[in-house]
Amino acid sequence: MPEPASVTAASRPSARPGAARSRPDPATILLWVLVVEHLYALVTPPYQLGVEHAFHLSFGVAYAWLALGSRFGRGWRRVLLTVLLGIQFIGRFFVFALITEPWIRASLVPGALLTIVLVALLWRRPKVVAAP
Repeated sequence: MPEPASVTAASRPSARPGAARSRPDPATILLWVLVVEHLYALVTPPYQLGVEHAFHLSFGVAYAWLALGSRFGRGWRRVLLTVLLGIQFIGRFFVFALITEPWIRASLVPGALLTIVLVALLWRRPKVVAAP
């Protein structure tokens, strides 16, 4: 005799409420990587306060605030994050042109690639699952 639907449905992982939300979002993980990148930039030379420190502090806080929120749907969070990432991406070119230290230039390239991947994840079309 088959079990009642409530028992069977509760035992399947896909039927649990919130099962899809329990998986970490790749965009959120990459955003936390950018937060760490900004923290790292705050504790590396030069140590005098300046525009670069204000930038890294404000963007690091903004990224952390956005990462703590819910997933990036089709709303204002995704648009705001895209604008911030665009500003940061353009800024990397200025830093690359102004600072000739090889270790700083080398750190800009993976950050730029990370930014491109994150924007692509934010704006990808959601998967459409066919009905059984």
